[in-house]
Amino acid sequence: MTARRVTLAVLLAVAGGPLSAQQPFPYRLSSGRETALLLTGAGTLAAGVVVTAELDVLTPEDITALDPANVNAFDRPATTRWSVVSGNLSDGFLVATVAAPLTLMAVAPGTAAPSTIGLMLGETLLLANGIGQFTKSVFRRTRPFVYNDDPEIPFETKTSRTARQSFPSGHATNAFASAVFLSTVYARLHPTSPARPWIWGGSLAAATTVGYLRYDAGKHFPTDIIAGAVLGGAIGWAVPKMHEGDRVSVAIAPGADGTVVGVSLRF
Repeated sequence: MTARRVTLAVLLAVAGGPLSAQQPFPYRLSSGRETALLLTGAGTLAAGVVVTAELDVLTPEDITALDPANVNAFDRPATTRWSVVSGNLSDGFLVATVAAPLTLMAVAPGTAAPSTIGLMLGETLLLANGIGQFTKSVFRRTRPFVYNDDPEIPFETKTSRTARQSFPSGHATNAFASAVFLSTVYARLHPTSPARPWIWGGSLAAATTVGYLRYDAGKHFPTDIIAGAVLGGAIGWAVPKMHEGDRVSVAIAPGADGTVVGVSLRF
């Protein structure tokens, strides 16, 4: 019964946007800023793809020479993990987490400018994937499952190019970028909503679940996931903040010697 009441309260709070809708829509688009963000995301993604294509795969001798003892103690337990089920579940949770922010476009006041929210989300995900992919191609860290001698792990998987793209976790980057974007934008659109802590808690819990499943699947070390969470979370917070229409305000007030112009920054 308690769970049902909490769920009902969240749904009512999400649907009840009239209080927020009375305020001017807080996000604004700018052709210069949008072009810069899109080009940055696309450029880093393209660079990452190009570098990845030139990445040398591990040879059987390279794999045999790998020793889990050379992995730091914090990350080492990941070298014993392998789960196809967890890997598949992580994909499913990621899709749900990335799709969740789309609900902002279907509920007032997001319905006032769905294209603005959609473009911001697109920029967030493009930057997350672009910077993440480029970083992977630069660090070329071997995934933990390559260290694992479990016979169920296909050898061709260990010799694929993606086997050397462990850092940072792309799943964690996208999951946390989406979760923080959803929570940040929701809080801005619904500043008085009692559902804000639940949105933050639920979205971050979903993103954390994605990260854990990637660890359990043997796809990533804990530090890969933490790095992805930090990178994705920073992007998910920064992109909406860049679009806030009231971040810079100009006030003109008469002074003793003429007009005084005051500029204030709001965060």
